Amino acid sequence: MMPRPMVASMQRWQQNMKSSSVMLLLLCLLLPVDAVQAESLLHADHPLAGKIWDMQERRMLDERTLLERIAAADVLLLGETHDNSQHHALQLKLLQVRLDSGARPALLFEQFDRERQLALDEALAKTPPDAALEAAAGLLKGWDWKFYKPLVAAGLEYKLPVYAANFSRELARPVIRQGFSAVDAAELKRLAVEAVWSERQQQYLTHLIEGTHCGQVDVVLRDGLVRSQRLRDAVMADAAAAAASMERGVVGIVGRGHARRDIGMPLYLAARYPQARVYSIGLVEVSPGMESPEAYEQERATDAPVYDAIWFTARVDRPDPCASFGKK
Repeated sequence: MMPRPMVASMQRWQQNMKSSSVMLLLLCLLLPVDAVQAESLLHADHPLAGKIWDMQERRMLDERTLLERIAAADVLLLGETHDNSQHHALQLKLLQVRLDSGARPALLFEQFDRERQLALDEALAKTPPDAALEAAAGLLKGWDWKFYKPLVAAGLEYKLPVYAANFSRELARPVIRQGFSAVDAAELKRLAVEAVWSERQQQYLTHLIEGTHCGQVDVVLRDGLVRSQRLRDAVMADAAAAAASMERGVVGIVGRGHARRDIGMPLYLAARYPQARVYSIGLVEVSPGMESPEAYEQERATDAPVYDAIWFTARVDRPDPCASFGKK
């Protein structure tokens, strides 16, 4: 997913992306992955739904093999579509497998802004756990807490370090309006913002931003959002590296776009921390008429695979996000 809205047009777009009721979302979180209510999802009988595709080796994986691979990762990125309850159930499942193995990774969230880390630490230190979760919920702005509460609760139960990773909209605004000149040059260099980037990636991300705004975004705003996305990925990668440096590993709960190897967090991790073993899983909704896993590999910004693995899921039944822009 692209950055959260910073202008009214993007706010309208995200509102159209939210189609499930609060009670249904809560129910989905309480059910196993394969028991999510069918009426909230489309194409649950798609040939790829529930399957795992290794993008490096170009073959299907069974769950056991996937679990062996994530166990070896220093940084495990679980890239979601934010309003898909099945994606959050899979994230919780994979985290629980790591915990059951005895691992105690740090837990990193895109959904918490990095400058709120101290407030998050204080919130999670409250007792009893219900009070801690309630306090943490108050720091989550613009996201549906019911999706993330089980993950934060697991962090509390197992006493995991919980990292706030995101670059807030307040910090993003100057970058969108003024460019990278709004950021200290030494910090940009430390984050490797330019070092990892190419014209091909710039063109691809520009096209992607245009698509998420249904072709109706102003050019100046579009270019600002591209800069914001790049800086957000670099900052979140920095947070992931800090967590991984604790030698306990890190599990990142992030949007699917941020987990991409061609334009997302792994780029910056590879540039600055090449020794880190990063494993990226894209939780990808199936599409009708696209029954081959190769069909989901067509668009990329580099020659490298977009993810290490794709876990295919059913698609949320949501309204056309372009309807508010006058497009059908």
